[in-house]
Amino acid sequence: MKNNFIIATHNIHKIKEIETILNFYRQHGEGYRKKLPQQTFPPESIVSYEENAKAKALFISQQLPAAKIIADDSGLELPAFPGRYGVQTARELAQEVPNGDLNDYLIHLVDGKSRQFIMKTTIALAVNNQVVKIGHGQLEGTIAHAERGVNATGFDRIFIPAGESQTLAEMDQPTRISYLHRARAVKNLLDQLGE
Repeated sequence: MKNNFIIATHNIHKIKEIETILNFYRQHGEGYRKKLPQQTFPPESIVSYEENAKAKALFISQQLPAAKIIADDSGLELPAFPGRYGVQTARELAQEVPNGDLNDYLIHLVDGKSRQFIMKTTIALAVNNQVVKIGHGQLEGTIAHAERGVNATGFDRIFIPAGESQTLAEMDQPTRISYLHRARAVKNLLDQLGE
């Protein structure tokens, strides 16, 4: 059965990625702003990925109670810097890298240290102002020494999944989706729904 999910995020890149992932799994998604164009989110907590995902899903579900609302929270964890990033990845990197060249920054940040990374995503599904399912996804691997690949953008150009030699951006779409932390969280959620 094809579900229609409303994606509770204002990040247009994340909306596009989740729409692509849902389409890959024969589902449909669209950003919440098509229904609520003026709506903005309250600030996120620093407690956990799950709390942030649930809060965003519930916030939009209050206004669109009959819809299936999904929201995620993701973060980067670096074994070389155990006290940094995680739930606050976006906020911390925005302060550290005001020019936005995150890939170059991370490549140099781990020089001479462990190049291992873990990307985590938690995705919450809310219906009728109630969280009904939680999905989890994780990708582990190493940070490349330079950007590689043209099939994707962002971190995909420097992240090499464990056991692989290519970056995510060097892989074809089906292979890349099988590794993406956000896709794994969506798949985990869909599996729980029996889709």
